[in-house]
Amino acid sequence: MTAPTSSGQPAGDERPARDERPARDERPAGDAAEETPLAKAARPFKWLGLTVAGGLATIIAGAVVTGWSWAQDQWREFHREPRISAIVHSPENEGISFALPRTVTSGPDRRRLLAGDYEEVLRSGRGARIGETKILLVLRGRRNDPIRVLDVRPRILSSGPVAAGTCLSLSNAGESPVFPVKADLDRLAGAGSGSSGRLLEKNLDLVYGERASVELTVTARKRSYEWDIEVSYVYGDSPGVQRDHFTPEDGPFRLTGPARRYAMAYGNPTISRFREIGRNVKRC
Repeated sequence: MTAPTSSGQPAGDERPARDERPARDERPAGDAAEETPLAKAARPFKWLGLTVAGGLATIIAGAVVTGWSWAQDQWREFHREPRISAIVHSPENEGISFALPRTVTSGPDRRRLLAGDYEEVLRSGRGARIGETKILLVLRGRRNDPIRVLDVRPRILSSGPVAAGTCLSLSNAGESPVFPVKADLDRLAGAGSGSSGRLLEKNLDLVYGERASVELTVTARKRSYEWDIEVSYVYGDSPGVQRDHFTPEDGPFRLTGPARRYAMAYGNPTISRFREIGRNVKRC
């Protein structure tokens, strides 16, 4: 008889001991992640859904932005806010001269001139630049929907004989043009209010906050003029061409042709003060 071993099995039994560990899955690793036929069939629809969702989000976002811009414009229209705003600047150029209709020989205005305060004399005496002036106009759009500026030109408010009372000569530095506009007030006055033809060489498209600078060079030889600046534009669904008008804070622009003689002439060789140049002078 065969003696039992310490494991309890007969010594002559050569059978290997049973492995109690669970059998490992011998399938390749890629097989475990293999998609089902249904998952494969659904894959194109998944990408299509993501693409459509992204497109819809973009469309909705664009519609919200467009709608908000439209609502802002309608709010400004309802409150009659200006569609275009402008900064008007009239730089004083080297050798520029002014003329007043009346003769300043005494009184407060003469004292102001001798003290260098010529601006108040020009305002109260309706002084006008002689021959030519340059105006810098900075336009700014005030709507999200673009405003197309078609033309910029002077609009004559009144006219009269050239100013020949008192002339004033100044000396200051000038500025460079941006979008140039040249206008002859004598020609515009002769053509009347219905004159055709544009002075601005190119259209300017302005959206909210966008700026464009226009420099007007305006001349007069035969008469004196009061005038403002007319800006013609088209906007949205408004019928026809719209017009806005701009002036400095202290009133309309003034320009006069040169006189043959001036009853009184002043100059400011020291810049800060004026002195009398002469009476009954031919040139200012």
